[in-house]
Amino acid sequence: MLNTTGILTVLDRGVTINWDDGPTLHRITAQVRYHTAAHATAQLMRVLALQRASDDPLIFSAEDRIKADWIWREEYAPGSEDVVFWTARMAVTNQTTEDIVLDALEVLRIDSAYSGQFNVGAPTGLWRCAVEGSASLSWESWPGTTPSAGGFTRQRLLLVQPSVSNRSRPPAVLIRSLTSDPDSQNAAATEIKLELSGERFERLVVRTRTDGVLLRAGATLFSTPFQIASGDDPAELLRIAETTGTPS
Repeated sequence: MLNTTGILTVLDRGVTINWDDGPTLHRITAQVRYHTAAHATAQLMRVLALQRASDDPLIFSAEDRIKADWIWREEYAPGSEDVVFWTARMAVTNQTTEDIVLDALEVLRIDSAYSGQFNVGAPTGLWRCAVEGSASLSWESWPGTTPSAGGFTRQRLLLVQPSVSNRSRPPAVLIRSLTSDPDSQNAAATEIKLELSGERFERLVVRTRTDGVLLRAGATLFSTPFQIASGDDPAELLRIAETTGTPS
């Protein structure tokens, strides 16, 4: 069933989501990759949970040549105070007087090199990931049947669950794009990448691929919103996700 015990906190300059008897996603941050129209040298701006601009919705801001607002929203079960999903997205504003080229908006990033954790109560050798776009729920296991030597890569929906876990039941984590019409020519490309190495989690990167979108001086661009949830029944989690949450 859907796990509604999740709590979002700010720890170690990042966002942590922890579900009772479920997974822990620790030290979530965000990043903007860009360069100027005049110079191809890549620039990187990290967005941490430091400068809080708003509490409802929860917004963290970072400013340099650009301003990035990292926006978090809670979605509640009908008639309840239980949080069933979190939605995260970014808004990026060009504060310079020249054009800026956006390469990627990394809305969610967990990096083990910076003490980040993606913990589902089992070593990575027991992890499996649902095949995206399959008519029925089917799995790729790590490292047995995954086509990538580096982990799991999905375009719009990542569903991970270990085959066994030290939790009461193996918890599943769902992260999906909330693009309303993925076939639309106006829909931004997204990518969800869970990188693994042997028995070790390396990083999670959830991004809108802007791929060279030109951001004019003073203009603002929003990323795709991404939804995060957990539960112990992956089929139920998929069904609920399909009918819950819309882009905002």
